[in-house]
Amino acid sequence: MENRTTRLYTRVTPAEKKRIHSLAKRCGLSLSEYIRQRALGFSPRVLQPEIFHELIRRIETLYRTNERQPVGDEFLALLKDIRTELILPGKDKEVQ
Repeated sequence: MENRTTRLYTRVTPAEKKRIHSLAKRCGLSLSEYIRQRALGFSPRVLQPEIFHELIRRIETLYRTNERQPVGDEFLALLKDIRTELILPGKDKEVQ
């Protein structure tokens, strides 16, 4: 990874700073990383509570114990969609 040595400066109101900091915290990111991701066109996702991850693990276990079921592939695709939409950061489509 390339060293980050160049700084960018911007002015915001105290309310804007508080809001941006809150959003970064909800995503589990530092203020700098949150702003960097947003500026580069990514949409960081809010961290899901541990119970969400536990439910996903239980669903995956259930799937693996019943792989012979014809609904299995659709079920696995649904889990992939849940991860993609709710957990993984996505790239904004309109930013080039």
